[in-house]
Amino acid sequence: MNEAEWQTDAQSAADAALQAVATIQPAEAVAELSRASKLIDDALREAMAAAVLDGSSMRKVAEIAGIAPNSVPPRLARSKPLAPYVDDGTITADSIMMARYDAATGRPPMKFMPRRKDAS
Repeated sequence: MNEAEWQTDAQSAADAALQAVATIQPAEAVAELSRASKLIDDALREAMAAAVLDGSSMRKVAEIAGIAPNSVPPRLARSKPLAPYVDDGTITADSIMMARYDAATGRPPMKFMPRRKDAS
């Protein structure tokens, strides 16, 4: 994911929050704030992935985000740029090193391709 994509996600989240504040009915505000919350979570996850790919450590990203360090790998695993490097629902430091290398060289992530279509 390039920098502009996560910034667009963050802008969408901010717009949704502003729309929620502009509503007069409390029930409408709840629905809009819930939507804004999801968009903010998505934008945070993508910005965290961009920071890690840019060289920040997972511990530093956790500190900046104000979350527990052990909650960072599962969040990064759900991000678009790091999803191909996931192993058992989480991402490791080795996976991040590989993702950084691939991003720096412009190479797409390697994908497992079975030799045979069926195992029979």
